[in-house]
Amino acid sequence: MDESKLKNLLKASLSEADFPPERRLAVLRAVREKERKDGTMIKGKISMVLILALALVLATCGLAAAAGLGIFGQAGHDATNESSAVRLEHLEHEANVVNETQTARAPETPEETAGAQTLRETMLSALYGRRFQLTLNQVYGDGHKLYYTYTLTTDSPLAWFQGEGAPTGFDSWDMQGAGRYVAHYQQSDAHIQQRYVAFFADTPVGYIGRESMCVGDGASLDGIPLKILDSGETIVDDCTIQGFQEVALPEGYEPESTLSLELTILHGASLYYQDGESVRWAHVATPENRGILHLPFTVPMNGKATAFAGSVQTDAYTARATLFVSDVDISGTVLLDVPGQTADAEAAPPVLSYTLLADGVAFENLGGDLRVTGEGQWCVDVRFDLPVTVNSLTLRPAGAGASSAEDIMLK
Repeated sequence: MDESKLKNLLKASLSEADFPPERRLAVLRAVREKERKDGTMIKGKISMVLILALALVLATCGLAAAAGLGIFGQAGHDATNESSAVRLEHLEHEANVVNETQTARAPETPEETAGAQTLRETMLSALYGRRFQLTLNQVYGDGHKLYYTYTLTTDSPLAWFQGEGAPTGFDSWDMQGAGRYVAHYQQSDAHIQQRYVAFFADTPVGYIGRESMCVGDGASLDGIPLKILDSGETIVDDCTIQGFQEVALPEGYEPESTLSLELTILHGASLYYQDGESVRWAHVATPENRGILHLPFTVPMNGKATAFAGSVQTDAYTARATLFVSDVDISGTVLLDVPGQTADAEAAPPVLSYTLLADGVAFENLGGDLRVTGEGQWCVDVRFDLPVTVNSLTLRPAGAGASSAEDIMLK
């Protein structure tokens, strides 16, 4: 099947409003599953397979919309990457709704900050005493990785600061670069970006800044920082943000029915100053805790991951792979050893990436990180979309010239 042609047929036949991305992805998966069973091909026009798949999916579309979407589902709906959309759609269906809430408060205002005179003192004063509420909305843990969505709210709108001329109280800057600020500014939230750009477009010499809050990058488990693998965040309004994170649990972690972890709220303010020749940036945070608040949570481990392993030895290298298949995706690592050579950032690894063959269907590596371990091995991180079936799994070096002699059979 030519999947690009199928996608074009879907776009031409139905509007974005009537047939959003997650429904199109469901149709594509249904058609791929049907093809694997009977070899039906779609050529030039919509086949009976596609018609039946469309009928099935559209029949449930209204029910899905009526039920509403959690944060995973909404993030998947808004995702521009199809693989991310599929993974988030899986999470929407597999995650537990927990809605566990913890509250925190920034340090109380010290007496010496009363009667602020400079802009920096004013910004610092605004940070004290603010209240936060962090809610974990959805959680999926499989013993290998943990996924969660959150809603972070505060008790009053995050403050903005702006004016013409030089800001007072800033004797040093955390960053400085040549050029006008408008040409350098980048921000994931379009509305905030537009406000900054519009201000500096009309103010050659001036400053603008904003109080901010976010959930810190990754959680910690028994004091061990958990590596963040993926995340997304949306600013709902000046008091609320929502987002999701995916973190890796420690190697060798033995999952139980629940997991106790610690999340952090980062709270502070940033100021940008444009003087006509350069742009400068400074961060302001309460010195008592550096703007970091810690909150404990207990979450269910409601999923499972099945481990698959395999290895291959060639004349040039040895490769050992471990994959974890969950209800969400397939992920893992391949460790590469070259005889007589210790891996380092300057040397070329024997394999850059891998393709997964699942029951004969090829899946490209969506991870792609390549790093050197503390033991001097090359490590290729891999992540793949979840296949319909996983009866036979094989990793093959990606790219032209790959030989089946280098295949890693997993079981």
